[in-house]
Amino acid sequence: MINNQKITSAWKKNLNKILNKSSDTKDNQLLFQSINTGKNLELQECLFDDLLPISLSSSPISSIGSIDNVWIACSMLSRVSDTTNNLVVLEKEYPLGIIGAREILRGLLKNPTPYYFHDILAQEIMNRRFYLDTRNARLDKLLEQMHKTKNEFTILQNTKHSFSAVSIREILEIGALCKTDFQASDLADPKIKIFRRDDTVEDIIKSLIHDNTEVLVLENESLFIDPMAIIEKIAGDLNYLKDCNNFLDLNASIFKLQQPKLIPEKLSLSEICQTMLYMKHPYIMTSNKLLTPRNILEILSKDLKIE
Repeated sequence: MINNQKITSAWKKNLNKILNKSSDTKDNQLLFQSINTGKNLELQECLFDDLLPISLSSSPISSIGSIDNVWIACSMLSRVSDTTNNLVVLEKEYPLGIIGAREILRGLLKNPTPYYFHDILAQEIMNRRFYLDTRNARLDKLLEQMHKTKNEFTILQNTKHSFSAVSIREILEIGALCKTDFQASDLADPKIKIFRRDDTVEDIIKSLIHDNTEVLVLENESLFIDPMAIIEKIAGDLNYLKDCNNFLDLNASIFKLQQPKLIPEKLSLSEICQTMLYMKHPYIMTSNKLLTPRNILEILSKDLKIE
């Protein structure tokens, strides 16, 4: 079964060092260069427009209709997963909810049949809890909401019927603009959830969605699976379970597992973000730790007082 791999005491010390909010040393300071003014700004001073003004027009939401079927959501997510992690469900041109891989997999657990993909509507599985802000949104507010909900996605309203998406890709772009002395060796490593090749698909999906886990690592190997890998398998080889009657009982060997990109320990936070930014599955490894986009969000949010 799936379980947690313990963090070493050394990593715990690293975590305390990085997340120590009482530290005001320059080494721990995060600064962001405004594209509009060229000035170095602290997080609490930044508007989203200061760092990524072009994204407000170049990153429109990927939308789906409220009465579109689940298979359409799967197909769209597979095509746009390199730019966003959620689709926005629209009704009368206004956001009604969002759908990511986890929403699809949560519904699949209840109804693991072809009918789920062809008969169930987007509005039946969408997540109605999402954050909507204006194009003048403060960056710290966006990061705070993402941290609270563990959903790296926000919608910004530009005009009455024009919306932009802020997904994990935009967060990585912001991280790439961050000026700090943090290196890969300084970043704390979270608990790593592992799985085995004989674990069932049901076990894997439950671990990913119930704990809101980004990625599972194969026991004793540097291979991983994430929610999008399962969606891609369903939408591709399995043809939305057309001829598969026991999908949840199959084991992990049916999936094509990915290998994280290996990076040096001295890579800076900005360089880490630049590396992740162009990866379809943005997970990287040093010699002893796995780093995910959520680690980047935690570092960028380290000085926020999040209740």
